[in-house]
Amino acid sequence: MKIVRFQAGHLEALELQAAQRDMARYLSREYGEQLEQAGVAFSAVKAGRILGCAGVETIWAGRGVAWSLLGCLTPVEFLGVHRRVCRFLEELDMRRIEMTVDTTHEAGHRWAIMLGFQHEGTLKAYTPDGRNCDLYARTK
Repeated sequence: MKIVRFQAGHLEALELQAAQRDMARYLSREYGEQLEQAGVAFSAVKAGRILGCAGVETIWAGRGVAWSLLGCLTPVEFLGVHRRVCRFLEELDMRRIEMTVDTTHEAGHRWAIMLGFQHEGTLKAYTPDGRNCDLYARTK
């Protein structure tokens, strides 16, 4: 697995995991370009296949919002991605990093906790189509 700088085109090549497939309709080229410009982001690539994309959008100095979009990963691939994301989060100079997880995405909640995020509450009708999400934060 290689870690490369995120590019907007990676979103088009990413075959999303089942729990995130509803997001596909919102992942336009424009959105990908916004993610490229909004902060630090990378993609995991294996044999030319985009395994996932992740980053942290800077809101202001010391505060960011983490995002991730993952493909259908084997356990070994997930472990590699998880380790890299852990290192990435540790290296960031931010005192608060937030992330949201769709309320129904159980694996996403487990991963947020594995990454050191703490649950802060539920955001009602948060997504473009009105689904609830849970807010997590990681502070230093």
